[in-house]
Amino acid sequence: MLQAKHLIKKEKNDYRLIAISDIHGHLDRFKELLRKVNYDPVEDYLVIIGDFVEKGDQVLETIHFLMTLSQFPKCYILMGNCEWALSALLTIPEISKEIPKYLKRNPKNGIIRDLYNKHHFQDGHETSLGIQKIMAEELHQELKFISHLPTTLLFNDYLFVHAGVEPRDNYKQCGLSSYLEMQRFYELGHKLPYTVIVGHLPTSNYYPHAINNDIILDTQKKIICIDGGTGVKPISQLNALIIQRYKDEITYAQESVQPFPSAILNKDLYGNQEPAHKIAFPDFEVKMFKKGKDFSECFRISDHVLISIKNEFLYEK
Repeated sequence: MLQAKHLIKKEKNDYRLIAISDIHGHLDRFKELLRKVNYDPVEDYLVIIGDFVEKGDQVLETIHFLMTLSQFPKCYILMGNCEWALSALLTIPEISKEIPKYLKRNPKNGIIRDLYNKHHFQDGHETSLGIQKIMAEELHQELKFISHLPTTLLFNDYLFVHAGVEPRDNYKQCGLSSYLEMQRFYELGHKLPYTVIVGHLPTSNYYPHAINNDIILDTQKKIICIDGGTGVKPISQLNALIIQRYKDEITYAQESVQPFPSAILNKDLYGNQEPAHKIAFPDFEVKMFKKGKDFSECFRISDHVLISIKNEFLYEK
């Protein structure tokens, strides 16, 4: 079972640090972002704040690329909940039966789905323990790499962690689930003297009336959220937070990659003149009131507001 590991790095000289989170197997997007920020693996610090696996089409390639980058002394790769889940599913015999359930809960792509389909396990010719063993053997080196990842990095006055920390004076006393899966960290805040930098939840979740995937830099709360929703949101981006210290002055910058899908427009469709509403986590559940040809009238369950929603965005799960 994986345990929380904590790293501390003190840098007295000027530096440039690039933080990226939630790559989710989108290696092309990740490489493009590194090019945009002119990443120099010898000169720059690079911190990957977890969740580089699952939900994308290039998970194995992403792991291998990060394994290469991790050989540079200034590169730090942290554990996310997706790395923890991948390791647990493939190394803990008691939860081997959870693999099919995991695939049902996570409709996105990923290395577990790739291996499951590759070996035709859906045919039922192998036991759950057999499935786990075969997958673990194929990913032996990758799982070994993941098992050694730290959970937090304290870099000068910045604490990097995937999801958040509990409101404690000593961040090392938090539970592993808080570091990796905390859902309301930005709302709850923390008691630490550091600025805490997290991924895990897309920043767009915190904008109730707009789709905005930019980094949230809250100096009052001393929290920076950088997850741009890659692999999770249909409209997403991969963000890079750039922290630079020069002559004792700290500056922040951000860069992103936001590829849009191409499509052919068949015809224009317009909604009515009602106010715009955003349907997204955590207020994404609706109940259909009246189905229409292009738009359907629905009640949003959280506040019972009647909203017209285009049919292609409605689905059952």
